[in-house]
Amino acid sequence: MTSGILCGELRPDLLQDETLASVFSATAQKYPDKPALIFGNAVYTYGMLDQWSNAMAVHLVDSGVLPGHHVGLWWPRSAELHVAVLGIAKAGAAYVPLDYEMPAERVAGVLQEVGARIYISPDTLTVDALQLGVVLFEQRCTTTVPPSAALPDNDAYVLYTSGSTGKPKGIPITHRQICHLIRSENSVLGITAHDRVYQGFSVSFDMWCEEAWIAYMVGATLWVADAATAKSIDELGDVLRKQQITVLHAVPSLLAVMDDDIPTVRLVNAGGEACTAQVLARWAAPPRKFFNTYGPTETTVTATIAELQ
Repeated sequence: MTSGILCGELRPDLLQDETLASVFSATAQKYPDKPALIFGNAVYTYGMLDQWSNAMAVHLVDSGVLPGHHVGLWWPRSAELHVAVLGIAKAGAAYVPLDYEMPAERVAGVLQEVGARIYISPDTLTVDALQLGVVLFEQRCTTTVPPSAALPDNDAYVLYTSGSTGKPKGIPITHRQICHLIRSENSVLGITAHDRVYQGFSVSFDMWCEEAWIAYMVGATLWVADAATAKSIDELGDVLRKQQITVLHAVPSLLAVMDDDIPTVRLVNAGGEACTAQVLARWAAPPRKFFNTYGPTETTVTATIAELQ
């Protein structure tokens, strides 16, 4: 049963004139020494990630990226992937995230369709666009980089979905929309700077925004799964326990086959699919909070949310 459904509560304070870059930069100033991202054995503080993504933004701007440009992103799971996203946002452009397991031909078609003049990838594509890599961590900027010229109503990213016809279609989402989403959704979820968030979704999927951008807004720590971990469902429970993960965003079909004996996980956000009673019975036992969310890409990740018991 539902314990409460929020029906469009009016919260003007959640809609602000801001961008993803300004949201992240504010957090980095507030928590410079707090771990922001963990990948493998490497731990990066908010200050480190801020400086590294500043260097990436400078590299993009020096390479010709301007506010309003679309920059393709085809990179494997890593800290560098997050730096690329942050760097694109700081440069004032929109990132076009593509799953690294997507065929090169489809990636090339997407980049051509969005008019990307630059793409970030370790692999060369047959496209009329400049290929860039991610700057090394050692090249991070220790000085303040001027804010980008991006405006709240500029595109923050373009997400490609299969569409009802099966033909990929690009959905542009503005900074105002995604910033409103992370503020409004977290007013319900209540993720804080004390949380450790599992980051397992592909950057090309909506729920990546819930994992990453909400964490970056509040100063939580992201534990980023590598490609092998993200696919090892049988071992995921052990990983969550070992890494003391407190927040898990997941599709219900994953929860259905996962080990649910993970006492550190205090909050589960199940979205992207229908949630079954069996999943609810296993994962929603108090004191754990369990939320069910849904939304098409066009409505900016989440349109409906309910806490279930």
